[in-house]
Amino acid sequence: MQWVSHDAPISSCLSGNGAVRSMAKSIAVGKCVADLTTHARARALAVHAGTIGKVHSAGNWQDAAVRQQLANALGTRLGSALRPEFQWYYCRGAFFHNDAHYDARLFGVWYINGPPMQLVFPRAALRVDIARSNVVVFDPFEVHGVLAPGSRTYAASDYQTVSASVFVGFELDINDDVAHAFNIDNDMTGQVISSKTRIDPATGAIS
Repeated sequence: MQWVSHDAPISSCLSGNGAVRSMAKSIAVGKCVADLTTHARARALAVHAGTIGKVHSAGNWQDAAVRQQLANALGTRLGSALRPEFQWYYCRGAFFHNDAHYDARLFGVWYINGPPMQLVFPRAALRVDIARSNVVVFDPFEVHGVLAPGSRTYAASDYQTVSASVFVGFELDINDDVAHAFNIDNDMTGQVISSKTRIDPATGAIS
């Protein structure tokens, strides 16, 4: 895994249970080639069109072998924090949002099937290319969206004929190793971001 630091304004994360921590100051990117069974399951999900711009959940699952494979790809520091349960997600583009319902966790996506896209973090001025086998770990409180390569804003009309992107979602506990790797602490500084934060779905701007 490679860490990518960013210069997003310093912010704090306020979870629903009242816990506060600083926003992660980097993301991690890497690769993990899925096995044939996982690919087949992803292709079956790809036929579901769903609502354009919305990330759809297609259920939780566990597989010890897949978990070990992904943990190996994440490396020792992150792999040891990998939770055992995975989630299937699919979308045709995704408007800007955050996932502030998570508490002491980072979120990861493992891109299994679909066209090349970009995972865009507007506050951090980061655009991460995602295609099959790409893995990205990031702070779920950070505003993000799934856009066509080169798109600056989200527009539903751009995804009318686009095939679904299918991801495996996973979670990492924020233990000491993970907090150190992503430069997370328990300080409450800067703008506070929570599930009540208003986010412009087209631009990702916070108001």
